[in-house]
Amino acid sequence: MTNYQKYRDEFNETLDEGGEISIGLNFSRFPSQILFEMDEVAYNEQLTEYVDQKKAEYSETVYQYFPAPIAYFLYQTNHSFDNEIHRLHLLRSTWESIIYILYALILGEINSNNFSLSLVRIFNNQRIRVDHSGLLNDRLGYKIEFMRKVVDYDQQNHNTLFLSLVLNADIFDNLEELNQERNLFSHIAALSNPEAQIRFDELYPKVMDLLFELDFLENVSLLRFLSNTGAATSVRFNRFNGHSLQRQNYDKIFLPTEITPLLPILNDQLILFELNNIIINCSPFIHFTFEGAHLKLCYFKQVERTTGDFIFELISGTNREVTIQASSLKDCIHSRLGNLV
Repeated sequence: MTNYQKYRDEFNETLDEGGEISIGLNFSRFPSQILFEMDEVAYNEQLTEYVDQKKAEYSETVYQYFPAPIAYFLYQTNHSFDNEIHRLHLLRSTWESIIYILYALILGEINSNNFSLSLVRIFNNQRIRVDHSGLLNDRLGYKIEFMRKVVDYDQQNHNTLFLSLVLNADIFDNLEELNQERNLFSHIAALSNPEAQIRFDELYPKVMDLLFELDFLENVSLLRFLSNTGAATSVRFNRFNGHSLQRQNYDKIFLPTEITPLLPILNDQLILFELNNIIINCSPFIHFTFEGAHLKLCYFKQVERTTGDFIFELISGTNREVTIQASSLKDCIHSRLGNLV
């Protein structure tokens, strides 16, 4: 799955740190150029070795920089498991968190760009709906299919979305394969610890390959508006990056032209993404609740059929699920998405 050529520029920079090599008066080349021109096979072998080493150490990058839900569950997978069966469950939570984060990201981008979904078709040529059987349903398979078809459509037509530049068929294939594994987890209680370890050893490299291909997430932050700090264009957010799940203050200064379109979503009732230095709304698909004074991030899970309330899955906490009245979810994007289908 790894695209080694994607890292050529980065690899070349490591070779070329000392600058050009000059021989005589008329020859000057960077080491990467010399190696590639003299022995392309050796160049590609060293490129592969460089990328494989980077992959071997990549979990530390995820722990530090990825959006908090992904970083948290990968860290728990490697550092806080009770037994091999528990560890396998934590690994499943890691790849589920990837799906939830990507789904919220792409819906946030669709909303921010007023990207029309009217011509996008999923499964057996179905139109997209914003209800309990559509964008608000709890099936991870639906989320993967939706993202794949949106990216396919955008790549073939407009390339309006950033995510259509960084997501590809291999990523979606990997997610679908992992989701099929997830659907077999109802039988996991019958596994012994040695059997669970075998399954873990098979699945863990696939999850790490997936995270490595999603390296753009190093630069994606989950935010919650906290306050203005002095000038109207100076904003303090809570930021949720890395494995601790603890909110950290994050100050950002905007240009006047940048802050104006953000004013409707700069309130403390929403969770936002920062993507490529752009702030977008992703609530309710990633949201939050409080346990006492502690803010807890959560994923939108489903609509309660009888009341219409929204059920969320907590990323951590004493309760596994929390229900929030739909009428209290102000300025969330699910209502606006109805205008784009």
